Amino acid sequence: MDSMLLFFYNEILDEEVENLLKKLNIEGFSKIENVKGKGKTSGYHLGNSIFPDTNNLLIIVGEKKKTEKIKEEFKALKEKYREEGAKIFVLPVSEVY
Repeated sequence: MDSMLLFFYNEILDEEVENLLKKLNIEGFSKIENVKGKGKTSGYHLGNSIFPDTNNLLIIVGEKKKTEKIKEEFKALKEKYREEGAKIFVLPVSEVY
């Protein structure tokens, strides 16, 4: 079964994430920039003068074995940049058309 990996991360980590995608030879992904919201521990990311940060969202779908490897690399990145904020979600994908 395939998995969908959702990786929300502070926009300041964009270059690190791009380097990781190259390192892992990720051929297909979707990226959504300027994601706004609030996390339980990370606070507000609204892109305004009071809460200037925004997040990006990376979406990767693939075989569970491959997404597990990607997840481990993203977890290491998250640990390296704890102050910047990042969150990983892994969801099952039952069908792809």
